[in-house]
Amino acid sequence: MFFNTRNVNLGDHQKIIDVMPNWWGGRDLTSGLSKIYFIHFQNSSFVTLNDGNIIGFLIGFMSQSIKNQAYIQLAGVDPNFRKQGVAKMLYNEFYEICKKSSISTVTSCTSPVNELSIKFHQSMGFEILKGDCIENGYEITSNYLGEGNHKVLFKKDI
Repeated sequence: MFFNTRNVNLGDHQKIIDVMPNWWGGRDLTSGLSKIYFIHFQNSSFVTLNDGNIIGFLIGFMSQSIKNQAYIQLAGVDPNFRKQGVAKMLYNEFYEICKKSSISTVTSCTSPVNELSIKFHQSMGFEILKGDCIENGYEITSNYLGEGNHKVLFKKDI
């Protein structure tokens, strides 16, 4: 199968928003994917296409506050294309952009219930950062993104 990866554009936003609930098994994560990312972070965010259709995306950016650090806001792959290297390809594209910008650390986070994401990040060499409690067997940081919004935090040196 042939996949094409390119930088995001503004027209990709609604296409991704439309498929997100299906890709996350009904969970609505669309509030984490503002159109702003598709305007201001096009150079560090990517989509993967198959026959012209978006089958994966990664929204990331370089930290404006923490020197040498970048952050992956959200990444997803169509369930029909998982385990085919799409996510790995997207993450590697992001790493290359980071390296060109002298970024040495990539961070991200996920929900403690998202076992698939946790396992994927670990398989990509991310370490789980120490949290303030344990949930579902993982270190989590309580209220990381607001009251009751606990997260597993990841870090990878590239």
